[in-house]
Amino acid sequence: MKKILITGSRNYGLCKAICDLFDTIPDIEYETASRSNGYNLDNTEAHTKLANYYVDGDFDIFINNSAIWKFHQTLILESVFTAIEEDSRKNAHIISIGSTADTGVKGRTWRYPTEKKALKAYNRDLTYMAMGGSNIKTTLISPGSLTTPSVMKKHPDRKLIDVEYVAEVVLWVLNQPEYINVNEVSIDPIQYGSFAREA
Repeated sequence: MKKILITGSRNYGLCKAICDLFDTIPDIEYETASRSNGYNLDNTEAHTKLANYYVDGDFDIFINNSAIWKFHQTLILESVFTAIEEDSRKNAHIISIGSTADTGVKGRTWRYPTEKKALKAYNRDLTYMAMGGSNIKTTLISPGSLTTPSVMKKHPDRKLIDVEYVAEVVLWVLNQPEYINVNEVSIDPIQYGSFAREA
């Protein structure tokens, strides 16, 4: 039985797609953490509370899904990784959901790409620790624009990635052999020709 803690709302976006998929798998048990059940995740105290709950709840896998402003997603990764490392009772796997927005460099003040770059850089540091013998595997999954209501409204003509597809990628990562760490996965939709989304 795999016991998984996921940040995000059970009823929205990628978190919903992941939970819906996990509901079909008998040997997966999961919980979510978001504002709806007392985890605002936008301050250090909340990060510590979440990390301690992960360890005390005897979870096996942490899915760092919520895209929170002010670098909180990276800080959550640090808090959970540190708590697991200090506990050291068993192996663990942390999957962080990034974005392919982390690859571009443009002259603008939009912080989102910078925050995702920070998440990517920190995840890379942690994967080297796994290769060196750490009991914690870390994976970054970076998709392009997803079929969430807000993105579909903002970009009605753009080809988007189905959240259900990314949920399948998450499951694929989890099903790799124990000795394999999938460091990073980057996925973008193709925008040309017959692949273009109809208005």
